[in-house]
Amino acid sequence: MFALSGKNRTIGSLPESVEHLMNECDASPGERADAPLLGVSSQTAVFQYWLNLPRPSGIPDASAFNPAAVKHHLPDLTILSLNGPEEISHRLVGTEVTSRLDANLTGANLLYFVPPETRLQCARDMHEMGYRPCGWQARHVTRYASGLISHVSTLYLPLRAPEGQPPRILGMHKQEETTGYDAGDGKTVFGAHFERMIWIDVGFGVPG
Repeated sequence: MFALSGKNRTIGSLPESVEHLMNECDASPGERADAPLLGVSSQTAVFQYWLNLPRPSGIPDASAFNPAAVKHHLPDLTILSLNGPEEISHRLVGTEVTSRLDANLTGANLLYFVPPETRLQCARDMHEMGYRPCGWQARHVTRYASGLISHVSTLYLPLRAPEGQPPRILGMHKQEETTGYDAGDGKTVFGAHFERMIWIDVGFGVPG
């Protein structure tokens, strides 16, 4: 069962639908760390910026995040809203992310781009990040609509939303080498395969 004491949770009580999700399955297993481990300099820089933001509630408020402060990395950034177990929407999508995908994901549901068989686990992990809260980093495989298959490194960090709104997640994405081609069904698929997953403790523990 997912249950955190008041001092170990910054977001407050869980909505009923989120509590059901947390109890439905465990978070994915992964390494435990207190900083990104994949050696991606841009992600380390964004993590350090995030780490130095004011955090009156334990994690930075979304309003404290200033895109201009990380403008060099802005094209690879996303901001997600945990609207519910079945909807994780893109609030902000960087231009480089849009260019790689050849589509604007603003407003789109992240779960639509995850393999159907892993959508529940993806939702569970994303809500762990937002409601525990904690950070997350992974190296995974993405298959683009063009058919190209590439390794991608992703960093996710929690942001506290304004009162009455669901938690937000700051994302930083780094495409690596192209590893193959698969025309498939012409759809983009995130996280087709994971090679490494890291849970980052930002002061409230990590799963496992």
